[in-house]
Amino acid sequence: MGVAVFGEGFLAGAAVLWIWLRGLSVEMGDPLVALSVGLTAATAMSLANYGLLRMAPPVGPVRAIRRLYVEKFRPLFAAATPVEIIVVSLAAGIGEELLFRGAVQAEFGLVVASVCFGLAHVGGRVWFVFGLWVVVMGLGLGGLTVVTGGLGASIVAHVVYDAAAITYIHREAAIDCARRS
Repeated sequence: MGVAVFGEGFLAGAAVLWIWLRGLSVEMGDPLVALSVGLTAATAMSLANYGLLRMAPPVGPVRAIRRLYVEKFRPLFAAATPVEIIVVSLAAGIGEELLFRGAVQAEFGLVVASVCFGLAHVGGRVWFVFGLWVVVMGLGLGGLTVVTGGLGASIVAHVVYDAAAITYIHREAAIDCARRS
């Protein structure tokens, strides 16, 4: 958890510095719109992720993402507590949205920000397909920023999606552990 908070805090700090130095206009948008649109988007993103993990045909890219979830994410989040899930989700949602939507998208546009967002989630060859999935998610999050006129909806969507995804991974790890017992 400390690594996530430190890393995401660094991203948030870099984003705020970038936004300040470049004089970028960053708005949060209407709080009620941000909350309702963000929750709706997080639900759609979570359902898409669940569909990919559970219902999509097991073609190469889908198998790669499923393998990544089992081999990398389950061990990472197997012992996560509810507080850790919330803290990591808040840190990632705020830090990454400030950087990728607040700074990069404001400076270079939706597509560049989404590609950079995807690249930031690639940690090797096996992660490439996951990075492409994250680009798609980034396009959605960036679209929320454009449609709502602020970062609020994308932050809410990102935080809630991450919390749902980590909770799902944690739950699956617990089920696997119980099956082995």
